[in-house]
Amino acid sequence: MPRKPQVNFRLKPAGKDGLSNIVLDFGYQKRRLRYEFGQSVKPNDWNDKKQRVKNKQTTTNDGKFALNDLLDNLEFTCLKTYSESLKDGIPDPLILRRTLDLLIDKNQNNTEVTNKPTLFWLAQRFIDGEIKFKGRDKSPKSLDTYKAVTKHLREYQAYSKSKIDFESIDLDFFYAYVSYLKNIKKLAVNTIAKDIAIIKVFMGEAVDLEYTDNMKFRHKKFTYNEEETDHVYLTEEELTKLYELKIENKKLEEVRDLFIFGAWVGLRFSDFSNIQPENIVKIDGDYFIKMITQKTKELVIIPCNPVVLEIFDKYADRVNKLPKTISNQKFNDYIKDVCKLAEFTEKGRVSDKPTEILAELVSSHTARRSFATNYYLQGFPTIDLMKITGHKTERSFLKYIRVSKLDTAKRLSAHIKEKWSKKLLSVT
Repeated sequence: MPRKPQVNFRLKPAGKDGLSNIVLDFGYQKRRLRYEFGQSVKPNDWNDKKQRVKNKQTTTNDGKFALNDLLDNLEFTCLKTYSESLKDGIPDPLILRRTLDLLIDKNQNNTEVTNKPTLFWLAQRFIDGEIKFKGRDKSPKSLDTYKAVTKHLREYQAYSKSKIDFESIDLDFFYAYVSYLKNIKKLAVNTIAKDIAIIKVFMGEAVDLEYTDNMKFRHKKFTYNEEETDHVYLTEEELTKLYELKIENKKLEEVRDLFIFGAWVGLRFSDFSNIQPENIVKIDGDYFIKMITQKTKELVIIPCNPVVLEIFDKYADRVNKLPKTISNQKFNDYIKDVCKLAEFTEKGRVSDKPTEILAELVSSHTARRSFATNYYLQGFPTIDLMKITGHKTERSFLKYIRVSKLDTAKRLSAHIKEKWSKKLLSVT
């Protein structure tokens, strides 16, 4: 007999503030609902067996209710909604989430609940991938961003003890929310800029869906500019040094080879670490990487240079002719170790981290930046590079590549020498 569905409350790993977010976990009929509702506790204050806080007097973040009472209400509401919905078939997690959202909104705002769509309801439709752009699925990274922004909004709602919905998104909200993210959450400038941009995406969709006619989010002051950050790239000489480095540790050697592969094909880590046999094709005697990228869902065809072919030969016993894939986080840790073995100890490569050595600044994404920057410096047509990197405008591409003032000066110097040598030859 199938086990009766149960609601469980679990803690996520603690953040920098030492608090862990509480997650409602409800598995049923081969489906699963994981629901975060803006409440957190210190792990030591949590009873894993009872799945409640140890001190019954502990309140919700806004101090209005006993936290355990809220957990009891969430559990009861989830199970009740599930049971009542079964008469119409197995309920979609979105239906359960909607009911829980209504409960949370009612508790936080102490108002009567209606079935009118809310900002958090719409945000969840983004998180669940329901809302698409021109019919295309959003990338996992985009879905994670929607989730992070929604979490920040819920936390701000509890902090400010104010209702956050379509009609509350105005300049007063903007100023207060930015101040909260900057001074309370201590978020970086570009993270805040991303939050504001996503909120504007939410609101734009709400207007299109006729959930609201509030257009105040389109005020020219309702914007937060990103900082231009420095990110390193490796020169061809550095890539060669890295590739020729003798490494005794097999894991580090494989990470090095996968990084070099990425630096010569220009794909994102999510793509170059998941090459399949069918992505390696032979056209008119030459080998190419041909695949649909995960983020943009666009077809790219990239020629394989001699180094890439050598890597294929080295791992010929593997199905995809490449080293085994590992997580992005582990890859970033290992490639730093590899770069230290290569003695990449130069300091000052980026202005915002002048004391850090080059090896500490290298990550999986450095491979892609190195590809774009090196070919750009060689004079390869920008428009052709953009077809591989996926940038839509030349402006965004030029912001992406890492060309220093010295690189630019050297290019200009070479241009001047070539120009004047031709003139001198014509005179003689």
